[in-house]
Amino acid sequence: MARSREEYLCAKREGMARLRARDPEAHRKKQRDWHSKNRTRQIAKMRAYYGKRFFWGRAMKLRGEERADTKALANLWKTQKGLCALTGRKMDRTAQLDHILPKARGGKDNIENLRWVCEEVNIAKRHMTDEEFINLCNSVIKWIGERIQQVASKIS
Repeated sequence: MARSREEYLCAKREGMARLRARDPEAHRKKQRDWHSKNRTRQIAKMRAYYGKRFFWGRAMKLRGEERADTKALANLWKTQKGLCALTGRKMDRTAQLDHILPKARGGKDNIENLRWVCEEVNIAKRHMTDEEFINLCNSVIKWIGERIQQVASKIS
């Protein structure tokens, strides 16, 4: 009598468990070999998986004991109504998590220290605090204004 699919999968899992218990290094080598042979397939599979699970993908990149989980990140998105915390622009799947107190300055990955921002804003802000970032933006605006006045005075 032929085995059912469930019986076959159960026997396969048990066999793999025996292999791992008998020789863990051989099991790791077998896994590494399979992944190296099927690298492009695995990358495509993980991209598809991350693509379907937006908040999960972001939560998996956070570290530490008090890190925010998937549900907390989804609730934060709803609280912000899908708008960038710094610009107010509507965000899409390119949105990034910003640390209010940057990790470079001791900030944690807990939900109180996170907010959703546009990709461009997060790249520009980098390791700065909000105050430093706003001062930088004001300096840029002032400089551009001065340059416009200089060009306008040369034209007239």
